[in-house]
Amino acid sequence: MDLVITQELARAESQQDAASLKKAYELIKSANLGKSEFDPSESFSPDLFVLCAEQALKMGQPEVSEDCIQMYFKVKAPITQFLGRAHLCRAQMCAPKSAENLEEFENCVTQYMKAINFAKGEPRYYFLVYNASVLYWQMVRPFLEPGYRHHLIPSLSQIVNVLSQTEEEDKEWHAELMLELLECYLQAGRKEEAARFCSTAAPFIKSHVPQKYRQMFSVMVRHELMDELQLKEEKKNSISLSVTFYINMLKAKAERNDLPGDVSVILRKAYRHLGHYNHQRFPSIREEKMLLLFELARFSLTLKCMEISSDCLSDLKKMESKAAHLHLDKRQRKEKQFTRPWPPGLQSGWCLQFYTCPFLFTFIVTTGPQHHSCF
Repeated sequence: MDLVITQELARAESQQDAASLKKAYELIKSANLGKSEFDPSESFSPDLFVLCAEQALKMGQPEVSEDCIQMYFKVKAPITQFLGRAHLCRAQMCAPKSAENLEEFENCVTQYMKAINFAKGEPRYYFLVYNASVLYWQMVRPFLEPGYRHHLIPSLSQIVNVLSQTEEEDKEWHAELMLELLECYLQAGRKEEAARFCSTAAPFIKSHVPQKYRQMFSVMVRHELMDELQLKEEKKNSISLSVTFYINMLKAKAERNDLPGDVSVILRKAYRHLGHYNHQRFPSIREEKMLLLFELARFSLTLKCMEISSDCLSDLKKMESKAAHLHLDKRQRKEKQFTRPWPPGLQSGWCLQFYTCPFLFTFIVTTGPQHHSCF
């Protein structure tokens, strides 16, 4: 009988066939009640309760899923990965619809933590810890609004700790959750806890996910979560960290209405540091340089340092213009392979768009005079 149910579930998944799901569900219910159309002596695996529940969730049938999970917990199933998966199904079924549903949120978190605590003790079940963390993060989206993040701290801190214990292979995901937890501490006004957390999170991110370290460093500078001498030591051998330090140090002072008199000198120093970024020799740093130029331009504009802001935007336009020419040369070389002429009155032209979050430059490249527009 297991084989028949498994085949129906497989057909339901591959073809999104509701009829197959319904048939599998009815067979499972009959077997559970001892009224199977098959030989009652045939084996029936409790794992099928969970498999059917998972498929029902995917196909938008939570009632079927809930019934299957209830049947699973009523039988004395052996302790396998399906126990953790059953808790994950329950968690998804009771997910809160909004940040106002705190009771639903707590119930949901309880199920996720049951799955995580079950899985963390057995290496072969570590994949459930990762899956639970992903599903949990999808569930908490409504709570990322200001004023709600503090509700995440107890559960998110546990998840981050367990990911450390299980040595999660996806270091970037682990680092992402660390940064989110840090933001939760800060929005909750728990600065001391944030500083303590940085003492372990910062080295982890620097070592395993260096591309996210500048983000971590900027938060530590902005909120003064590390000793200033230590921060200055960190930036010594890094242009990106130096520029990040100057910008966020001034942002912190601006928030306290304590800006120094030499703001323009500090911003100019940051701009000169960026001039040492050789993006032509090392194309891999091009995007980072552009991000820093834009950030410096925007902040300089906020502080009414118009000249520095203008210089940054001018450098950005030059970088984009050169990239546009490179794309045009490649396109023209390809164009020679075709013999179909352009329609009368039209010139060959392309709109080349460069998306370098959080800004957008659009260049219209034609065979005649070029016009560059930004913003």
